Amino acid sequence: MSRIISIVILFAALWQGAEAFGQDRGWATAIAWRPDGEMIAIASSIGVWLFDAEFNELGHVHVKQSESFVPWLPRVKEKRFVPPIFLSWNAAGDLLAVGNLQTVEAPIQIIDIDKLEVVSEMSTRLLAWTPIQWHPKDNLIVVGTYDGTVHIVDALTGEEVFYFVERKEKVRNEIKNSIAGFCWFDEDIIVIISRREIYFVNIGKDELLRTIIVPDTEFDTTDCNREHQLITTSGRLYDIRTGSHMLVFISYDSHVDELTLTLDVAWSPDGRRFVASTEWCQVRVFDGQTGELLARLSGGIHLEQLGNSFYAGSIAWHPDGGRFAVVGQFGDIRVWDVKTYALLRRFDGFEVFDALEVLPYKTREEFLEHECPE
Repeated sequence: MSRIISIVILFAALWQGAEAFGQDRGWATAIAWRPDGEMIAIASSIGVWLFDAEFNELGHVHVKQSESFVPWLPRVKEKRFVPPIFLSWNAAGDLLAVGNLQTVEAPIQIIDIDKLEVVSEMSTRLLAWTPIQWHPKDNLIVVGTYDGTVHIVDALTGEEVFYFVERKEKVRNEIKNSIAGFCWFDEDIIVIISRREIYFVNIGKDELLRTIIVPDTEFDTTDCNREHQLITTSGRLYDIRTGSHMLVFISYDSHVDELTLTLDVAWSPDGRRFVASTEWCQVRVFDGQTGELLARLSGGIHLEQLGNSFYAGSIAWHPDGGRFAVVGQFGDIRVWDVKTYALLRRFDGFEVFDALEVLPYKTREEFLEHECPE
């Protein structure tokens, strides 16, 4: 629970700072490429922005923010708003799901891209914990919660079509019960990764096929590829079919030579590499088979001791696998080429650094020069 409180505190501070300085696009929190690669969605503290492949603005959609009271001021009744942190496109690329982190309920909003408006909204029963995902073909949304349940909901009607809970005696808001991620391997079989177990469930027959218990580990933010490999922000790679541990990848800060916390991970479309975004402004590319470090890049997140779920949507691979984008801490969204690791684009349309006096630097450039060397 302490991690949730720290996330809410930071969100509240950033939102208040963005309001005070009247930022045009707010503070970026997540990014997602449309399946055809022709459009990019960026979630921020004031909504969702849409751009073409060259980051030319196409439109903006206002979405509801999560609401939370400031935990360190219990007598203050004023609520703070938490921006969306999860984005997910459906297979057709005409609907975009927007998810929030919230301490009571977790609203999911569906944007119709042609209309540029929210066409449906739904809430899970308890706190959402994992990135929302779409069914591989149908317009169904799947979301895991902090209490260990999984919900599959019709995106347009809000009707719940599937509900899963394996723990019969779960404890409300116990972190050990929370859902860490999902993998789809066909239209009927979903793999549910909880903090300590992996469940294979046939949603068509509403049947639990098997359970794999992974000892001595706790899964956090995860991603999986078509080869049934599961990568986690704990720095480990697993075979999802057996739950067996395959290898460990370790990321060190390039200029202080110390182990850093991984905040987000994402597989390339072909499943051969994965990107890890860590604190201390690191972005690292690894070989998915050997764990070899292929590239050290700069431009990620710097905040220390931050919960992994905070930036769970900060990495986006282009569908062709030739480039990837990462959301930086101060709006500097960067796009890299996979073959050369050259910086193809730096997009500075989301800026809140000057609104926050949390670091001993006057400008973002000064901060990056001292704390995030290239």
